[in-house]
Amino acid sequence: MSAKQIFEKFDKNKNKNGKLSLDEFREAVLAFSLNISEKEVTQMFKEIDVDGDGELSSDEFASSVDKMLKEAFALCDADGDGKITSSEFHAAMIGLGKECTEEKCAEMVKTVDADGDGYLSFEEFMVMIIGEF
Repeated sequence: MSAKQIFEKFDKNKNKNGKLSLDEFREAVLAFSLNISEKEVTQMFKEIDVDGDGELSSDEFASSVDKMLKEAFALCDADGDGKITSSEFHAAMIGLGKECTEEKCAEMVKTVDADGDGYLSFEEFMVMIIGEF
């Protein structure tokens, strides 16, 4: 699922204006993470709303999703080689306080490792993060 598809899923009044309100954005953010405060959601919204119109266009939303995914990928890619091993993924999950066994992390990596090389590319990582969404 692409950032545009995620945008469309949460754009409840898509026939009216094609933009996300703060409430729609909050719903999208909370679908990804329940560990975020209302203040953080509002601050994030303001940062993403580049044109300052109080709503997020699909371009503003997609740009922010892409940026967040790249930051998350870099966090997991401990050695910076452009690919994530199951060990790196496990270490990142533990570092984030997530309960994920080495075996479960390895299975998650294997499930989305489309080319079977044992690593996650950025594209495969995106599938893991937003593909099931």
